[in-house]
Amino acid sequence: MKRLFISYAFSVIWLNSISQKTVDVDKQVASTDRAVNYMYTVAGTPFVNAKFARVVEGSPFFSEQMMPGAIILSEGREYKNIKVRLNLLEAQVNYIDDKQNEMIASSPVREVVLWDTILKNDHRFIFSDYIRSSQKLEKDFYELLQAGRAELYKQHKKSLLENKPYGSATVEQIIRTDTRYYVLVNGQWTKVKKLKDLTTLFPDKKDEVFKFISDKKLSGDSEANFAAIVSYYNSLAIQQ
Repeated sequence: MKRLFISYAFSVIWLNSISQKTVDVDKQVASTDRAVNYMYTVAGTPFVNAKFARVVEGSPFFSEQMMPGAIILSEGREYKNIKVRLNLLEAQVNYIDDKQNEMIASSPVREVVLWDTILKNDHRFIFSDYIRSSQKLEKDFYELLQAGRAELYKQHKKSLLENKPYGSATVEQIIRTDTRYYVLVNGQWTKVKKLKDLTTLFPDKKDEVFKFISDKKLSGDSEANFAAIVSYYNSLAIQQ
């Protein structure tokens, strides 16, 4: 088996039902069919895997199931063909190592790509620190829906609520997901709620965008309509 050794320090936390350990990746091993990280335990800290044991509704993850995907670190190093799930409540990246342990990446992660093998599409998430906005963004992973001169992002905003039912000694956890959309253009980060909000974001192509909405008979404040308009605006920018 062909192996490529890459020297790089990448500390992670081993998440299992008993304990949590901090580990380093001293080298990455790549083969023709997979690229995995060899983990070396450097310290151990007690951990009880019960943080979300009382969740009765919702999930902290984008998807509860591990999905094939890739992790791109802050400096651009990429780890492909690994199983990943994204904890959007805590802006953490979980993945499965070569020993089938679930890990939490503690090195700065710039991007996470999740490949949906059922629907045959992918989900690309960018961490807030690496979105080229002139404003300070809320710490989170934002899903990039459209790229180009204007970028359309989707935030799967998670919030944790705790409730103690009457007569019960147990506190129940509920995790809500609030979907929000943002457009980044010329360094400006703007929240989009209505279809008409988009027309004010592109003053240089305002007439063309209005005509596009009319010709396509777009109505309703849907993700599909937001994406169509941003995509159209980007196509006009390419033609210039």
